[in-house]
Amino acid sequence: MYNFSPIKILCCWILSLTGLIGATTWADTPGFISGGYVTNQPLSITGSKGWSFFNSSTSNSGNYMAVTQLGVFDQGGDGLANSHAVGIWAVDGTLLASTTIPAGTVAPLVDGYRYMPITPVFISPGAFPGVLNPFKVAIAAEYSADDADDLVTPIRGATVDPVFSTTYLGSPFYGVYGVGTGLPFPDQHLPAPEGGFALQFLEVNFQFNVVQVPEPSVTFLLAPGLLYLSLRRCK
Repeated sequence: MYNFSPIKILCCWILSLTGLIGATTWADTPGFISGGYVTNQPLSITGSKGWSFFNSSTSNSGNYMAVTQLGVFDQGGDGLANSHAVGIWAVDGTLLASTTIPAGTVAPLVDGYRYMPITPVFISPGAFPGVLNPFKVAIAAEYSADDADDLVTPIRGATVDPVFSTTYLGSPFYGVYGVGTGLPFPDQHLPAPEGGFALQFLEVNFQFNVVQVPEPSVTFLLAPGLLYLSLRRCK
């Protein structure tokens, strides 16, 4: 006779849950590909500079974007003159994750940006439908005024995945900055031209995975049978 103890049943249930959490569809992928740079110097401040975005679509609500790495632009790919703290924030200014990109060539170079890993930050399509506030998710890097690593203006190239580029990196997509030492929350943006959006500070980029979350009904279908076996054993 099989020994279906309550502990064993519980373990099986936990394993079924963990096995259904999700599946990563590909390895880390840059949010956008570098389009090179122009030689004019961007806004020069001591503080943080980057960009923010929010999802205005409810499509693909079963998928999550897991931001796994943050990075900064390295002109010429020959190493950074200074180290740079990089962070990702929620709408209320909560710092969700951060890392430091060290000077030199220590951090891996991927398509013009040097990256370091973070504890994954999960963002779901459909989480912010109909919200007008642009500062829903922001990423920014720390720079000093006239920083040797910030003398040119990076240009955004293509995004890798068309679904997620439309959902996340399409309009609205604002440039943001924060003034101060350390890594201040980037809660300001330059005035945008009429009908347009604020200048994007593409000195910072991220890498992400796409995680598919299965329907919870599969797990709940298993629950009654497991519970029955557990109660039968207890009797």
